[in-house]
Amino acid sequence: MTRYIISRILSSLFVLFMLSILVFSMVRIIPGDPLAAFADPANPDPAKLDALRVQLGLDQPWITQYFVWLLGVVQGDFGRAITVPGEVSALIATRLPLSLSLAVMATVIGTALGIPAGVLAATRWRRLPDTAVRGLSFVLLATPPFVLGTVLILVNSLTLRLPLVGYAGAAGDPLRAFGVLLLPSFLIGIVLAAIIARYTRGTLLDTLGQDFVRTARAKGASPSRLVTRHALRNALIPVTTVIGIELAALVGGTVVIEAVFSLPGMGSLLLTGIRSSDYPIIQATVLLIGVVYVVINFAVDLLYPLIDPRVRVHAR
Repeated sequence: MTRYIISRILSSLFVLFMLSILVFSMVRIIPGDPLAAFADPANPDPAKLDALRVQLGLDQPWITQYFVWLLGVVQGDFGRAITVPGEVSALIATRLPLSLSLAVMATVIGTALGIPAGVLAATRWRRLPDTAVRGLSFVLLATPPFVLGTVLILVNSLTLRLPLVGYAGAAGDPLRAFGVLLLPSFLIGIVLAAIIARYTRGTLLDTLGQDFVRTARAKGASPSRLVTRHALRNALIPVTTVIGIELAALVGGTVVIEAVFSLPGMGSLLLTGIRSSDYPIIQATVLLIGVVYVVINFAVDLLYPLIDPRVRVHAR
């Protein structure tokens, strides 16, 4: 297990290093000049823009800019935003908690709904529960998020009337912040539940047809014991991978949901940086989302030996 963990740590660090190079290079290749916002279309002043470029270090060779930026990142300094007032670290600090809370809440809801639904569909194969789960999953995955969001907002206004805006003003009130995030988390969670249910159903059906399950059935194991003690644990490895990937994707991939519910998260920050070609914002946001991916994948890798002891044998 020690070698297994060390190998995962080294591979994660290598991935982050390559990601930093890719992000830094791609940001400078895409069209757009971050200093364009400071230019006066009626009376452009090239000397002023050149001075600002020197001040921001954009006149240096790319390799120099990269190592200066990387050194700052290692120290927790992502630089200063070009088109938005303030340090990038401060901007991220105000938005990352929202995105993480939203992602975790949605993943909990999706997992709590998706795995039981997938088990129900697999154990009732080609019957009404299976058809219902597959049909509902298809509808949820095919419906655009803004449509589901609009419907939930309408239903909420007529029933529960949960608060939908005001997360920024609820920083000192966890209960209110939870209320603001509850509806968008549920919206993302039911779509995630559809994905998890389909994967759980498929992997569990495959596992139920394997030899060790047939042997347990021949020895007199009850249907519930077959599923809970034998089949489900073996079927959870690919499901765990999907849950980890989806959780990481939610940290910066909820731009539409943030727009529908007026949430200032990482997705909207990244969109702001792209619109204005703000290099420091784009670099920091994409790299941070990549770090979340790597950390979650590392955590998932550590869960594999706990779920399936056979992984420990192969890791030796």
